[in-house]
Amino acid sequence: MKQLAEALMQCKSFKERQERLSESLDHLSFNYPDLYIMLYREMKKRELHSNDPSKITKWLNNPTSKSFVKLHEALMLVKNNNIMAKEEYMYNLRLMLNETIENGTNIEIAVKICHLIEKSPNLTIIHENLKHLILQVNQLNNSQRHMPSETSTGNFWPNYFRPPQIDPFQQFNIRPAQQLNTPVWPNILQPTNLISAPGQPHFRMECFGYNHLEMIAKTNTATLGDPQSLNDLTILNQEMDGAVAKWLHYLKLHKYQWFFNSLSYLEIEFIDEDNIEDFIAKVNKNTITKGAQKKICLSTKALRDRSQKLNNLLLALDLEVTPNELCEFMSYMRDILHYPIPNKNCVVGDQLQQDIVLVMEKLLNQLLEKLGKIRSLVAQSLLGMSINKYLECTLLIIGNQTFMKQQIVQSLMFAETLKYRVHRIPRNFN
Repeated sequence: MKQLAEALMQCKSFKERQERLSESLDHLSFNYPDLYIMLYREMKKRELHSNDPSKITKWLNNPTSKSFVKLHEALMLVKNNNIMAKEEYMYNLRLMLNETIENGTNIEIAVKICHLIEKSPNLTIIHENLKHLILQVNQLNNSQRHMPSETSTGNFWPNYFRPPQIDPFQQFNIRPAQQLNTPVWPNILQPTNLISAPGQPHFRMECFGYNHLEMIAKTNTATLGDPQSLNDLTILNQEMDGAVAKWLHYLKLHKYQWFFNSLSYLEIEFIDEDNIEDFIAKVNKNTITKGAQKKICLSTKALRDRSQKLNNLLLALDLEVTPNELCEFMSYMRDILHYPIPNKNCVVGDQLQQDIVLVMEKLLNQLLEKLGKIRSLVAQSLLGMSINKYLECTLLIIGNQTFMKQQIVQSLMFAETLKYRVHRIPRNFN
């Protein structure tokens, strides 16, 4: 295999490498069919293990395995829609990278894994949530202050992996399934339950880095008292340009960042077909195509309607919801969480964030109710897709600086509760 790898690396183009690999596999399958079948089965088994959340921690904790090699391979094999597996990798990677940063050990291995995360399109979610740690690891690698150390070929970063799964429901007061939309974890949202207790999910909140969540609202009374200054207010003054930029990238409208940077958040929210030309004239820089104008107006309408839509969702989730409706609700939440949430420079209070967390709680109730009625779970089913979307929503919430720490804590506990419940059901998330 080493000779084959070296031969393939000497190929000058991808096409040449592909042809060389194809010839080698044809030769192996024809002349050594038993070895070919063994190789195929081994690769298939590794792919399955890399996408099974229940097995990831087991092989990471196996002292006889080269866990860093397996982790690097697993990150290449994990499927793009397997959010549960990515969550598991993200948890372990966070601990592992923190260990490297704190102790300066296994830097070369950490850099190699970070490089894979940065360049792989399938690992975008992991990169977005760990990019601050990846940056620190890269800086540590470039620094001359750390002492060189030998790379361990045994268990990489021992004792820093997620503990074995336990049943978190045995101490919860589970209500009968027929009592719809009643929270099944009546005590878990209380702050006292953040203390680890036997039989309950254990959360290490220091791993999630909440320093960036401390928001300082800069209220400039002089500006508010000056009508002329209000006309000059923009998302740059309101410190909303970063959130708007992410939103525009999501909409693929980022080439018009110049337009939005010249408006305030309130002005952006009220752009529609009747006034967009006036806003463009106000900015007076470039033009925006008619197609882009239409897309901007549709997106700002979704921004305006967001609060009402969330209120409608809260009412709808108190009723019986079909799997198809639930999947549609999840799709809406995943989409709307990419939209900018106004900070304290734009609005007073955090009612929008509270509504989002409450919707997530009710969505979790619906998911738990439906999980209680099935015997097995398939990723591509409506319920399986809803679970993946729910976990994606959680990642978007914990990555948003406008949510308060307690709201982040609640969202994480919702996600952990869902994952523990899924772990108890036979499933196929491959």
